Amino acid sequence: MKKNTALLLAGILGVTLTSGVFAEEQNEGTVIESDVEATEEVTFGSGEEGYTPVTITVLLDRTGLGDNIKETFTSAPEHVVVNGDQMADYFFDLGLEDRMAGYTHGSCWSTVSEYPAREKVRLLGDGSNRSFSKEDLLDVNCDFLMGWDSMFGDDWYNKDFCIENGIAMYTPFCASDKAVFEDIYKDYETLGAIFGVEELAGEKVEAMKDTLSKVQDALGQEVYENPVNVFVYDSGEDGAFTACQGMPGDILKLAGGLSSFDDIEKGWATVSWEQIVERNPEAILILDYNGEAAEKEEFLKGMEALQTVDAIANDRIYVANCADMQGSAGSARLVQDIAMQLYPDKF
Repeated sequence: MKKNTALLLAGILGVTLTSGVFAEEQNEGTVIESDVEATEEVTFGSGEEGYTPVTITVLLDRTGLGDNIKETFTSAPEHVVVNGDQMADYFFDLGLEDRMAGYTHGSCWSTVSEYPAREKVRLLGDGSNRSFSKEDLLDVNCDFLMGWDSMFGDDWYNKDFCIENGIAMYTPFCASDKAVFEDIYKDYETLGAIFGVEELAGEKVEAMKDTLSKVQDALGQEVYENPVNVFVYDSGEDGAFTACQGMPGDILKLAGGLSSFDDIEKGWATVSWEQIVERNPEAILILDYNGEAAEKEEFLKGMEALQTVDAIANDRIYVANCADMQGSAGSARLVQDIAMQLYPDKF
């Protein structure tokens, strides 16, 4: 892909996606009216014949990383790098592994990923989160970088670095602290448009909706009116890093649960063991990073402070894949898995 040219444009025709919502068709093209301000517009691509331009808004300001920018693609990126299994799985699920230059396992390994393509794509660095350097990105001719918002901060690969090197940034909609499951659909729709696989992306979204519908039918309205109080244990010994709202919180709700810390307006937060005892969760959901769930369960059961908690007393300790809990190709299946653990008699 050719190096991009940064331009301040008055308006761009083509397919424009902002917040993952498709525009209504107009006679002059497909345009969306955006209420999200962007101070800069950047164009990527070689102007491939037959490719419908796609414009997205990169929401840098949602986590204080600077002003939003609009990116217009005039051809599909060819050297994609993604940080984290949950993000790599989007591309594997859409059959886009040939456009991937590399990925990392990130902090959460996808312990349930069933994509053979995972073995074909280069694993950058040592597999740990953000293990690849700027030089690594340039060595693989990266032209599209997908990762958590923080990855585009000054300590890593900020806007200036990406623009100067022709790298389009993509911050997933599902990574927001206010995300709900529909934001996964937005990511599929957006990536489907950028990479020219809209039909397949639509099929994947419909399959996820079908899975969630079956779960809801199985559980029934009464379950959703009286959800199980669930403490999600990610990690930590002095305190516990846990899921609150956002994507993990919504996954829990769809599965008939409610985070013990649903009142914290963040996707994730660190809480004290005293707070956990006070909230007295009915169930504990351990997030499995790389097959270490059994060790985490032993740790929790060995904590004297937790012995009075209902979840420990009643041995209601379950496991969920960490990568899918953050929003990924397997998140609908994860909703079903969690629901079956919380309500085995319903399935």
